[in-house]
Order: sequence, then structure tokens, then C-alpha cells
Amino acid sequence: MYRVLMSLTAAISVIGYAGSATADDDEKLADDPTKIITVVGVSYSDKVTVSGSVAIGPVSKINVRVSDTGEWSVGGSYLFSFGIVNVAASQRELNSGVTQTQYSIGSFAPLINPKDDPKGWRVFAAFGVNCTEGVIANSALDIGGLDGLTVTSRGGYIGAMALKPLSDAITFKGVAMVSRGSNNYEGYGVGGGLTFNLSDRDTINVMAFYSDNSFGQNDSFNIGYRREF
Repeated sequence: MYRVLMSLTAAISVIGYAGSATADDDEKLADDPTKIITVVGVSYSDKVTVSGSVAIGPVSKINVRVSDTGEWSVGGSYLFSFGIVNVAASQRELNSGVTQTQYSIGSFAPLINPKDDPKGWRVFAAFGVNCTEGVIANSALDIGGLDGLTVTSRGGYIGAMALKPLSDAITFKGVAMVSRGSNNYEGYGVGGGLTFNLSDRDTINVMAFYSDNSFGQNDSFNIGYRREF
């Protein structure tokens, strides 16, 4: 799966310029998923997470996220005329004790982006495909004797993200996703929060998120700081 993702990334880089979107990122909201910028951030929930993106030209970037608990994510993004395509590999531990590893390729595509209304709703469709692996590492799941068992599912997801400036300094953010896959895999995630603009480049965000899937559930309340360059 890793080789497939790398091949897809290379293909995106080769064909992207034919239809890439090069909108002025300075006009986009800080949470706009199609924004191509270099940014560094740190957040805290029940763990400390450091994240960052490095812009490579006007339409591509590399994304990395690591936490002090060993969770991680690495990938890349490429901007097309219809939206942004993201390729990623990630690993996290669910509350059930399952270590979930996921490889995905997906997109955010703008549905509503009122250029004539800076206080209007921005809505993005989210969709993609993924391969999810769950390693059982906690006998408290009441499936004794199966510690270390790996369960794999291949499927996809669909959802939406919405942004709404409440003022020049505050933006509301909401997200909802559902997923389905092989081996009876299913899941969903919902979240919401606020972003506070301290300056043109500095933001503080507060976000609550809950997800539940066939491997277990995860909930978090995050407070983070982000700096754009």
C-alpha cells in the first residue's frame, strides 16, 4: 500500500499543473483545507502534538504530525482546479487499546465559497479511499487469546467541512465524516470548534472531536497554536 501511495503522489505531481488552482492563499481562512502554506503548530489534549506543513511551490506541500505518545501522520497535498488531493499514512491508538494504522488518498473540494461575502459559509466536500489496519493489543476487549491479531479493511469515506467567520477575529469550524469498508468495517466522526485570529499569521484553535469505528472509539478536546510563514 505504501508503494501505491508513493506512485499516486508522483502521478499527481506530474499531471497537476495542467489543471491546478493557484488562488491567492492570503485570501483564504486559516482553516481552509485547500490553503498551500508553510505552517508550524503545537496542540494539547491528553497528549502533546507537533504538526507542520512545508509548501513546495504554489500548489503542493508536505504534511507531518507527531505526538509524545507515538502517534504520527505523514503525507503530501496537491492543489487542482477542483480542490486539493491529500495522500497520507498515519497511526493512532484508540481508547479500546487497538493500534490503528491507515493509508489514504482523499480530497477536499469547495462547494460554497462566497467571494463576495467574507462572512459567508465556506463548505467543502470530503471524500476518499483508505486501507485501515487494526492491531489488537488489549485483552480487556473481552476477546481473549487474540492479542496481537491484525484486522485489515479497505474502503472509503465521505463527509463535509464547514467554516463560518463569526467576526474578523473568530471562525467557526465543523466537520462530519462517515466511512465503510470490507470485513464489515464502518465508522463515523464529528467535530466542531473555534479559531481565534491573533494576527494575519498567528491563530489559536479550540476543537472537540469524536470518532467511532469497528476498531474502537476516540474522543478529544484540543487547544492549539499555529504560525504561518
